[in-house]
Amino acid sequence: MLEINRSAFKAIGESVHFDPLVDIRHPELVRIGDDVAFHNGVFVNPCGAWVDIGSHTHFAPYSVLYGPLTIGNYVAVAAHVVFASVGHGYDRIDIPMVKQRVQKREIVVEDDVWFGANAVVIGGVRIGAHSIVGAGAVVTRDVEPYSVVGGTPARLIRKRIRR
Repeated sequence: MLEINRSAFKAIGESVHFDPLVDIRHPELVRIGDDVAFHNGVFVNPCGAWVDIGSHTHFAPYSVLYGPLTIGNYVAVAAHVVFASVGHGYDRIDIPMVKQRVQKREIVVEDDVWFGANAVVIGGVRIGAHSIVGAGAVVTRDVEPYSVVGGTPARLIRKRIRR
């Protein structure tokens, strides 16, 4: 387990596990709840904003979290999931994209959401509670609670309702 300086974080709960190859930039902008696991290769960067993670959440290897980002409780994140809150502008053709204004748009993940491997969530999106984001999905717009989405771009596959 990675040796961490708990006082460096904005807030950190009990039973938080860091594998050795976890990289958290600017922990003073990161809040973590109780019973959270970060597996090898997870990268967290608030990008001058924040990353807030609820309790009972885990991040499989090589997940990438850019702020501004808020993640609720009981969230399961599979390997190689990317939360891309930050992007470059591209409106001007006379300036290279990497030199254009950086755009930050918050991602909000509500409680009890499951992300399949290699999913990508674009900035400005809210994922509703009790939803499932399928493996390889690219989420470019809000997802209603109790939804199952998949594809590129992600589309509603079905609702999670009792039958």
